[in-house]
Amino acid sequence: MATEAAPAHDAGSYILHHLTFLQLDLKTWKIVEGQPGFWILNLDSVFFSVFLALVYFIIFRIAARKAHSGVPSRFVNFIEICIEFVDSQVKDAYHHGAKFVAPMALTVGLWIFLMNFMDMLPVDLLPLLAGKAGLEHLRILPSADPNITLAMSITVFVTAFAYSFRAKSFKGVGSEFLFHPFGAKNPIVQALLVPVNFLLKCVEELSKPISQGLRLFGNMYAGEIIFILLACFTLSLSAPEAATPTNLASFFIFAALAVATVVLFFVGKGRVWGVFLPLALLLGIPLCGLIGIVPAAGASSFSQIILATGWTLFHILIISLQAYIFMVLTVVYMAMAADHH
Repeated sequence: MATEAAPAHDAGSYILHHLTFLQLDLKTWKIVEGQPGFWILNLDSVFFSVFLALVYFIIFRIAARKAHSGVPSRFVNFIEICIEFVDSQVKDAYHHGAKFVAPMALTVGLWIFLMNFMDMLPVDLLPLLAGKAGLEHLRILPSADPNITLAMSITVFVTAFAYSFRAKSFKGVGSEFLFHPFGAKNPIVQALLVPVNFLLKCVEELSKPISQGLRLFGNMYAGEIIFILLACFTLSLSAPEAATPTNLASFFIFAALAVATVVLFFVGKGRVWGVFLPLALLLGIPLCGLIGIVPAAGASSFSQIILATGWTLFHILIISLQAYIFMVLTVVYMAMAADHH
């Protein structure tokens, strides 16, 4: 979610600041900045991933302890709905005997949803608090880190690939690599097709974790960028010379008008309060800002809050959909690992 900017006075440095990880060099055990390499660990991504995994565990632990045979509470009922939804998805796609697939899908889906939900927090909130604690950089969205998303997709791939040996045996897996999709009755022709089959199977298998991980990363990274760009609307107010009483008053007044506009859209009754007045505010204030009738700081804050609210509502769908897609692909890959061809 967008918010007023932290102390950085130009858009380029502000965006770069928010896209820089808090990194640890495992060779020197020192905090570094913007360093690629195998031995570089993104501490913020790892921390929030582990923290959200613990949140998931605690939530379900509490739900399990509160569950009983009587009428469930709203919290337990919500958890049961989540479990039943995932279980129905697994039953539709997976028709084999492994009992760990449903818990695996539930964990993957809700863990990724919690990661994605971090994008709903104000852009500058946790980085600002981290700065007060002496940390120069902090990225709070683990699913916008390709290392995290690819690590999860590779884990799913390795699990599915290992399970395929149990479901099909070494002979079954080997025959899929060597004799499918092209086969021939003639032994010589079949021998010539073996390298082609092997190459196609390798491409098919390797594309699974890459596409699964990069799809999640790309969507969440794009959402993060949009929130950062929206925060740039009021970036100029972070400069000391711009933080005048007039600009600050304009900011808060028009921010309140933006909130009122959103509220009227949702709860306003009748055509005047529910349609015409919020539309007039929505179109009139930015236009007045362009022609100089209202202060630029006020028009910027109004536009920022309106656009951020709209994008936030839409982004809730995105973060849920991406978690669902990752979960479904996990189940599908497990089903493909167990299917015999």
